[in-house]
Amino acid sequence: MTTTPTPTAFVTQELSDQTPIEENKTTVDGGGILVFNAYTLQIPNDWTHGREKDQDLDRLTISNGSYNIKIFQAATGGAPCLYPGDADVEGPSSRFISFVEFNGISNNQFRRGTTGPQNSMTVCEMQSGNWGQPTSFGHISYQMPANPDEDMIKIMDNIIASIKKK
Repeated sequence: MTTTPTPTAFVTQELSDQTPIEENKTTVDGGGILVFNAYTLQIPNDWTHGREKDQDLDRLTISNGSYNIKIFQAATGGAPCLYPGDADVEGPSSRFISFVEFNGISNNQFRRGTTGPQNSMTVCEMQSGNWGQPTSFGHISYQMPANPDEDMIKIMDNIIASIKKK
């Protein structure tokens, strides 16, 4: 028997409502391979970052304890992101049961969604009138501990909201 998760409400989060990144921050560079944008973003000084890069791959990992953001650029497929109330589509897609929408400083529209009671989230971007992944900056995912701190998730959103094309 197949069960469908019950859709939950979504939240639209304005940048001004997010937990602000501290004044002391670090600019981090990433991306720029294949069809993806090179970018910069801002992280608080108490977060760390590491980058793996070659001609076919760029992976930036940003961490604070057990909270991680990964931005991955490589030759991978894309898929539409579907949310509560969206009709199914033919072909591959990612269906989320809840999401939070937020805007980036470069007028990008993002949604971080979850597919169930797990400790990870995926970020999709509005592109040509539809939500999809990867974003123009690559596949973006969050990993966190069980029962994550909402303020830490807002800081993660703020880091992604700071992303801009280089």
